[in-house]
Amino acid sequence: MRNFGLVFAYSFKERLRSKAFTYLTLIMIVAVAALVLVPKLTQGDGDSAKGEIDVLDRTGAIPNADSFKENVSASYDWRMITENERAGELKRLEEKKSLLGIVQIENQGSQPVLSLTVNKADDAPYIRELNSYVQNQYTIFQIHKLGLGQEQQKQLTSAVQMQIQEMEAGSKSLTATYWPVYMMTFMLYLLIYMFGSNVAVSVSVEKGSRVKEILITKVKPVQLLFGKVFGVGLAGILQFAIIVGAVYLILTMSGTGGVLELFGMPVDFSILGGTTIMLLTLFFILGYFFFAALFAATGSMVSRSEEINQVTLPISILLMAGLIVAMLAMLNPDGTLAVIGSYIPFFTPFVMFARIGASDLTALEIVIPTLILFVSTLAACWLSAKIYQVGVLLYGQKLNPKLLYKAIKAL
Repeated sequence: MRNFGLVFAYSFKERLRSKAFTYLTLIMIVAVAALVLVPKLTQGDGDSAKGEIDVLDRTGAIPNADSFKENVSASYDWRMITENERAGELKRLEEKKSLLGIVQIENQGSQPVLSLTVNKADDAPYIRELNSYVQNQYTIFQIHKLGLGQEQQKQLTSAVQMQIQEMEAGSKSLTATYWPVYMMTFMLYLLIYMFGSNVAVSVSVEKGSRVKEILITKVKPVQLLFGKVFGVGLAGILQFAIIVGAVYLILTMSGTGGVLELFGMPVDFSILGGTTIMLLTLFFILGYFFFAALFAATGSMVSRSEEINQVTLPISILLMAGLIVAMLAMLNPDGTLAVIGSYIPFFTPFVMFARIGASDLTALEIVIPTLILFVSTLAACWLSAKIYQVGVLLYGQKLNPKLLYKAIKAL
């Protein structure tokens, strides 16, 4: 047990001192801080206007310029102009100064026409609200001209009241959960891959330098394997806790209430909840030990560290496949692909977290895949220990399935 502790402590400290540990932690924290703080710094003062917009009303339907600020957009200074001012304002618009657009409302025959002149369409994000408001004001104006009573006017201008009756009230919404679950699932994949592959590289480097020949006389192969896996795993859990804790502090201190904006879309991490974070931690631990055991076994099968990428490629592909299936499962968490993927140990850590974050699963739907992953992890550790005992002492020859089977059988 003492030897296991020594290997465990050495692997743990080695991982903590590595540049990859420091850089990845800082990059993840800085990335989240940027997502939270950059929009707040770039949006500026919400009360300041983006520019001016002129309104030329030839119908008499628009009461005043302030009505545009109230009903269309408060981000601009709206100003009524006359026909004589139009030519000068067009020149101002061409010079791209403070004027961003000219709105013109007129009658053509018996139909109202709304014209908007801008330098480019991107300068008019308010166009839908503008069209709706002008249409409404023109309708009210024509009703007044017809001399209809107030009750008749009310009936003609009443907006349709929409009511949404949600049969599954309180259930999770894909719109609200997609980005938070996507980002956490990707982080889960990234950490498992990096720490698992680190185990394989570490084993292959030690074997290539013949350090294993000395260690194997003092420490049992199984102790070497699990000391390294547990040491790197504890470092991974610590890094995971640091990143999650830093994200929580950044969101709390920013005053966003757990919500950040990504590409104009709100990302609300508060919807995940404590239970979801606990399950994420559980799947990280199980997923790490499952894949780390496989990575360690493959690392022991190579004679030189340069061969490690080729040998670990199938495991890396399975990891990537798990992430892809999880992304698809988020779109339909109760679909056939998501359900089947939940029971495949290579996919379970990613698919189950995606389903838990995007849907409301029963306790049984969570427990059964988790137990399958737990048993599979034990089986992977047992098999990897057997392969490791054989692989670390083989030099100068490739470990084919036939040779591996004979060696394991002789143990």
